[in-house]
Amino acid sequence: MGCRVDRPFGAAQAALRWSPNDVLVGADGPDAAAFPPQLEAGGQTYRLEYRFLPGDAADGVTLHVPLALLNALPAARCEWLVPGLLAGKVAELIRGLPKSLRRNFVPAPDFARAFAEAEAPRDEPLAKVLAAFLQRTTGVVVGAADFAVVSLPAHLQMRFELHDEGARGHAPRVLADSRDLAGLRARWQARARTAFAGKTDLQLSDTGATSWNFAHIPEQVAAAGGLTAYPALVDLGDAVALRVFEGAEEAGAAHRAGVTRLLRHALAAAAKAARRRLPIHQSLALQYLPLGTPESLRHDLVEGAFADVLAIHELAGVRDADAFADLCAQAQRELVAASIGRLELAEAIIEAHAQFQSWRQPPRPGFAGDSYADLEEQHDALLTPGFLHTLPRARLAQLPRYLKAMRLRAERLRQDPAKDRQRLSQVLPYWRAWLRHQAAGADAGALDELRWLLEEWRVSLFAQELKTAGPVSAKRLARALARVT
Repeated sequence: MGCRVDRPFGAAQAALRWSPNDVLVGADGPDAAAFPPQLEAGGQTYRLEYRFLPGDAADGVTLHVPLALLNALPAARCEWLVPGLLAGKVAELIRGLPKSLRRNFVPAPDFARAFAEAEAPRDEPLAKVLAAFLQRTTGVVVGAADFAVVSLPAHLQMRFELHDEGARGHAPRVLADSRDLAGLRARWQARARTAFAGKTDLQLSDTGATSWNFAHIPEQVAAAGGLTAYPALVDLGDAVALRVFEGAEEAGAAHRAGVTRLLRHALAAAAKAARRRLPIHQSLALQYLPLGTPESLRHDLVEGAFADVLAIHELAGVRDADAFADLCAQAQRELVAASIGRLELAEAIIEAHAQFQSWRQPPRPGFAGDSYADLEEQHDALLTPGFLHTLPRARLAQLPRYLKAMRLRAERLRQDPAKDRQRLSQVLPYWRAWLRHQAAGADAGALDELRWLLEEWRVSLFAQELKTAGPVSAKRLARALARVT
């Protein structure tokens, strides 16, 4: 519709709704195109409403969201607001940076205008695009996380007004309003998904299933109002149900989890037999005792094998009973071989761990305490409970080399603790940074890259003769750390 402009000289005028052209024509500044009446996002059109009154609950721009579209609304696109407000928001984000960073981007309004002219609004986090723009234009390293603590005024945050569709002949009813889209979704997600599903002709399942009793599940279906819905199986914990999703990516992830749940039910007997038949010798089981019981060893190996089997199949494409039956037959044949493969990797790891055991403790109390504490931290981070099923095969294959490097380091530590301490000083800054970012929930992919590069860095410093799996240096570690932040 338009924008509501409240003025202090009368209740009648305060209630008027004027169009952007009425407000902005003849004024210095942006034209009406900077404050459009609608927002196009995700193939849908959403009505926008403006109110320019500092302190008012609706100050700024309000996006009207039908309940059925709540989960479909691209959240990242909303961070860009509208053209007339974007430069102001970006300037505030820059001003909110720590001084050590902020001083590289002054005057903030100039950088903000340049950004608004160079980057088109899109479904990508504003902070991520802004960080890349600033780094590209100045060479200063800045990450999206640097903007996370910036507090923005209300009018520079999109306000969302959620409403139902209203009964015939009645206006839509306002259900809630908030500037926190994630919080709004957390409260209304289930009802929104039900409303969205009601726009399709798909027959959804209300009860859980533990076997494939579904007709063909299409990848997408047309829904009312030009919407596209994405059907998928969802994992309910011990069963599955058929639901529809607003986005293909979320539906694909849910469907893979749903198919996996059904496959677990179908292969339960085969998995039990694989655990029982694994050829684990008593000596290996005894060596494994510092890490776990023989039963946990068998469990982890078969669980890891199950993950290996799943990794070679495209589960999102399993959409009917025949495809699921084929998947079950193939997976059952592959499970035993994958379990044996994991056992072979485990044998090398357990043997290397046994050889390291006698070197874990210092020769006397108080000797090289920092170095031994670091060895323990490294050990516990490498061999976390369940590591034999949580780590992919490619990572497990490297663990014997890392454990051997730890043993060599421990041997040399007893001879020259000062040299070990000097090498440790080259590791600790990156290791502590990794621990901090892991605790803060940083991007998993970037954390994983840094984590394994650190293991190779340790090999290069403490046991160079074992060679690294690839190039590693302090410069590479710094770049990997920058990608985390």
